Amino acid sequence: MTLLSESNSETIFYLDLAAVLDNLSTYRSILPKEHKIMAMIKANAYGLGAIIVANLLEKNNINYFGVAYASEGEELRLAGIKSPIMVMNPGEMSFDKMLAQNLEPQIYSWGSLEKYISVLADHSKFIPKGRIHIKIDTGMSRLGFKISDADLLIKKLNQSPSMTVISLMSHLASAESPKEDSFTKKQGEIFNSFCDKIEKGLGYNCTRHISNTSATERHPSLKGDMVRLGIGLFGYNPVIDSKLNLSPVAYLRSKVSHVHKISRGDSVSYGREYIADKEREIATIPIGYADGFPKVLSNGVGKVSFNGKLFPVVGRVCMDMTMIDISNSNIIVGDEVEIFGKDILLKDFAQDCGTSPYEALTRISTRIKRIESNSKS
Repeated sequence: MTLLSESNSETIFYLDLAAVLDNLSTYRSILPKEHKIMAMIKANAYGLGAIIVANLLEKNNINYFGVAYASEGEELRLAGIKSPIMVMNPGEMSFDKMLAQNLEPQIYSWGSLEKYISVLADHSKFIPKGRIHIKIDTGMSRLGFKISDADLLIKKLNQSPSMTVISLMSHLASAESPKEDSFTKKQGEIFNSFCDKIEKGLGYNCTRHISNTSATERHPSLKGDMVRLGIGLFGYNPVIDSKLNLSPVAYLRSKVSHVHKISRGDSVSYGREYIADKEREIATIPIGYADGFPKVLSNGVGKVSFNGKLFPVVGRVCMDMTMIDISNSNIIVGDEVEIFGKDILLKDFAQDCGTSPYEALTRISTRIKRIESNSKS
């Protein structure tokens, strides 16, 4: 077991590396043997630790990494990651840095294309060829070229022989939702039509990728040449009726720092929103809304687990501490309670928080100690 970050907190975020590899194997089992996989490790690998995840996946023959910003890619390069890295929202001011660190930008607008061509020309003595990824907007309405841009885009790319289009990509808006399957199918049709036109105009084939975690399972016809896996690698499957057996990866646990009894009429926490109806035993744990345990979990909405039994939050969640009703239990100071993981699934914790597992994971503060292990349960 290896410590990933220093903290004085008794709250610990465990990352099960064996489970990450189990999930990778699960997705590989439903793809053609030579199919490429891009691991999305933006936002510090969804809060789990980008460097440790990247090191693990690189050793297990991942084809590509995807990050949001150039700074995230640079962090991986400085940590020794050699695999190709695509930057999804590079920002025109970061192109110099990207060329220096061998990072590959997603080009999604005329402005970003022109800027990259200009910067690449300035580096032509040292970098003979720029590797880019073209983003196509097929219905997400966020970033990307429209299908009406195809002819001019081909012309611009052919006028810039110093660039190679490595891949053509798009984003599916709701691949996990059966009621949106017709929209997802339409996105795929637009995407492949655009790709066919671009490849014909350029005179060479590019890697195609539109499938995310959900589409990899639900829409095999859209798998293209590569799929982008994010939250699925980390144990959460957005597909409600999934047949895949994913392994939990993240475990958030805290240790009880104080135990005391209160009498009937006593209040707990700020605002006196909880008044005891009888004698209760209260435990304090060192986690609060500054750590990613939000105030919405106050007053019985949130819960923790100890030896398989659930105990409710009482009173208002504080910035650094939360109180739990542990009446009729044998919990003592120093005992470890689970926030989410084995007994409280990540999806259930996220539901109590009123958000998605994606947001719940990325909310976990960097001041929480992170530890990687091979099967922590």
